Amino acid sequence: MENIYDTIVIGGGLSGLKTAYDLKKSNLNILVLEARNRYGGRTDSIKIGNGWVDAGGQWLGTNNPSLKQLCKELNLETYKQYYTGKTVFDFDDNGEIKSLDESSLNFDLKDVGIGFIRPIVEVISKISRNIDFSKTSKENPIMLSLEKLTVSEWLEISGFGESIKFFNWFCKMTVASSSNDISILFLLKYVNSCSSIEGLFISDDECTESDRVIGGSMMVSERMVSFIKNCKLNCEVISIDQISQSNKRLVKITTSNGEIYYCRNVVSTIPPVLLKRVEFKPELPMEKQRLKNEMEMGNTIKVIIIYDSTFWRDQGFNGKVQSFNGPIYQAFDNCTHDLSIKSIVGFIIGKDELKNWYTKSKDQRKSAVLNQLSRYWGPKALNPIHYIERNWNEEKYSSGCFMGVCKPGNIISQCNNYYREPHGKIHWAGTETSNQWYGHMEGAINSSKRVVNEILKNSIISKL
Repeated sequence: MENIYDTIVIGGGLSGLKTAYDLKKSNLNILVLEARNRYGGRTDSIKIGNGWVDAGGQWLGTNNPSLKQLCKELNLETYKQYYTGKTVFDFDDNGEIKSLDESSLNFDLKDVGIGFIRPIVEVISKISRNIDFSKTSKENPIMLSLEKLTVSEWLEISGFGESIKFFNWFCKMTVASSSNDISILFLLKYVNSCSSIEGLFISDDECTESDRVIGGSMMVSERMVSFIKNCKLNCEVISIDQISQSNKRLVKITTSNGEIYYCRNVVSTIPPVLLKRVEFKPELPMEKQRLKNEMEMGNTIKVIIIYDSTFWRDQGFNGKVQSFNGPIYQAFDNCTHDLSIKSIVGFIIGKDELKNWYTKSKDQRKSAVLNQLSRYWGPKALNPIHYIERNWNEEKYSSGCFMGVCKPGNIISQCNNYYREPHGKIHWAGTETSNQWYGHMEGAINSSKRVVNEILKNSIISKL
């Protein structure tokens, strides 16, 4: 039998690499198997000249201490997201565009036409705080009733029908799914895991788009790989066998290229929807089966437009756009810290939007995006030097972005906590397993802490 590893980590994204990084520091024999031809998972930094752009996850939030500490430990510098100037609010059906400074003490949601959402924001915040998603019960009547309704249905029933348009935008912008495609319970779970509803769309002290990594967010993964060393690319795991070995303490891992590895523990960071591609022996419990079969991924095309100048800054704008009308629902200044790259990043998001825009050619999408930006900042927006798209739904080993989402049913109330439960010698990490910052890079890092503790505890017990 070949080398036996203490732990094999499946997935070379943030959660998998942080797990391996910490286990390596505890002197365990670790191997990381990544299916892609790169590390980083749902982060992917593209080098352009002396700069870079992030085609995947890129922001640290204000309240992301774990990720900030990791960057510090890896000697990675960060810089502040640019918010100096006016934000564009394109919320009006009649095409009226408002531009206001969100940092102003006088800024109010009513000034951009959405003051009516305050009561429902307070209701949603209160309900989400009163549900303990770490101790969900299959018999919880509140959870069962909430999970049967979409966000739109719940708003209508609750007397907040006028807020449906806002929350359709909010759901797309935060979890890349429309308010007709996810349950209100899932939205509550997501909000519960983050700092505040306002911090998810207003650039305030609890903002989720606060800082960026110099060199790109994929640098976090690359630095961890340099420390771990024993990491392999192009290794798609197709089988995890805990029962066929004569030595029942070992797990047999098989990859699509026929390689076989043995270990004492496995950490899977595979997103729930992709677990269908893996054969498990023994089979996964019913709750995990349901999660892999019933969860979906968000729908995201990330668009990066590179220019030869920061003309929006010159006009007093900060590059941030909030739009109900699209095709870009949200945009940000995407310049590097040294302005070696001057760009705007935006998102075409939601199942309906991707279905609509992917019937059109890339040139048609580009034209629509540039015309939208030119309405805000004038004709210079029509002449980029580069236009880049990343459709995460076409990524074989992601099948979507930003995160796994739940449609109406009962998989949260019935299965939520079971996803994190070990299955024999298989442990589970990944942002979808986190009760804090679900779907964010911080959530991925937090999930690794739990699973590292599980592995180290098992290692101590096995030596007794």
